[in-house]
Amino acid sequence: MQTPVQQNPAADQEQKIFPMESSCAACRDCGEATILQDAYTVIAELWCSPHDVDINDIRRDAEEIIEGLMSADEEAAMMLARFIGAETISEADYIDLFELQPKCSLYLGGHSFDEPKTCAGAGVSDRNAYMIEVAAIYRHFGKAISGNELPDYLPLMIDFLSLTTGSRNDAVREKFIREYILPFLPPMRKRLEEINTPYLHLLDVLERIISLDLNTLPVLVANEKQTV
Repeated sequence: MQTPVQQNPAADQEQKIFPMESSCAACRDCGEATILQDAYTVIAELWCSPHDVDINDIRRDAEEIIEGLMSADEEAAMMLARFIGAETISEADYIDLFELQPKCSLYLGGHSFDEPKTCAGAGVSDRNAYMIEVAAIYRHFGKAISGNELPDYLPLMIDFLSLTTGSRNDAVREKFIREYILPFLPPMRKRLEEINTPYLHLLDVLERIISLDLNTLPVLVANEKQTV
């Protein structure tokens, strides 16, 4: 079920806007942010159950994204085209793949941390600590989780990246990607390879977009790293 990150009603502070060094840099960074935001939005929706989204609308959006991506990352564009060109999964097959007793969990922490054996152990487990830290990063950006979804639900995390493309020069966002997403994708990839599902192509796209995100960080971030 898709559970987007929403603005926290208790947080009335507007998102910080960082100045750019020049109008040219501003145009370039704005264009990159728009491509990334649109790509993340479509990818998050494509991970969701076909019952919860309008798959035809998403496919049309994806086709537009592919056109925009061709100039930024042609390989990512081709990967996305490969995924949306595959046969749409049925609701029953999606449930079998990702829900109930899933063949591949969409909760990233579930691939790397052992499930606690007792309720008491759940509160002090490594996965619980991981989710607490992820939720704290959401709050750092004034975001709150709507509904009852867990913080490490992959579509939720991707949706968060989409909503924060305007804050790419915040080091906390980069930390979120490098420490709370990227290390947890290989175990998921291994499981998708074992299942031999087209969703492996969608994971390929996600990794390419994340790489594009990190490799085109605004100038301010690079300058901050040089002064550390």
